[in-house]
Amino acid sequence: MSKLKNISSLIIISLFLSLTVQAQTIEKIFSKYSENKSFRYVSISKGMINLASLFGKEDAGNNAMISRVDEMKVLTLKAKRKASKTKAFFTDVEKVISSAPFESLMEASENGVHTKVYSRVIKKDKTDILIFSKSDTVQHFIWLNGNISVAELQKMIKK
Repeated sequence: MSKLKNISSLIIISLFLSLTVQAQTIEKIFSKYSENKSFRYVSISKGMINLASLFGKEDAGNNAMISRVDEMKVLTLKAKRKASKTKAFFTDVEKVISSAPFESLMEASENGVHTKVYSRVIKKDKTDILIFSKSDTVQHFIWLNGNISVAELQKMIKK
C-alpha cells in the first residue's frame, strides 16, 4: 500500500510540475518577444478588462465571460511571412502549442488570413485560450487566461 501512495504522489507532483512548466513556456514567448522592437506587445490586466466591459454594449453573456478573464496578452508582428524573424516566431509558438495538451477549437481561413484557436484547462478554474492569426504581412498571438469555458468561447466566436 505504501508503494501505491508513493507512486500516486509522484504522478501528482509530475502533473503539477508539467502544468507549471507549460504556463511558463507561454510566458517565455511573451518575455522573449515583448522587448523586441519588431513586435507590438499589449498586456491587459483583469481590472482593465472589467473596466472596458463597462463601456461595451450590454450583453449579459459576453460580460459574464469577460469578467472571468484574468489576463490578456497580445503580440503583433508586422513582417512578411517568409522573413526569418517571422519563421522563428512561428516555430516558438508552434512548440508551445504542440508541447502542451491544447485542444484545437477552430481553424479559419479568409482572404489570406489564417486563424487557429486553441484551449486547455489547467485546473478546474483556470483555462488558457490561444489565438494565432497569420497573414502575409501581419501575425498575431493572443493569450487569454481565466475561468472561461469552451462553450462560452464558442458562443463568443459565433456572434
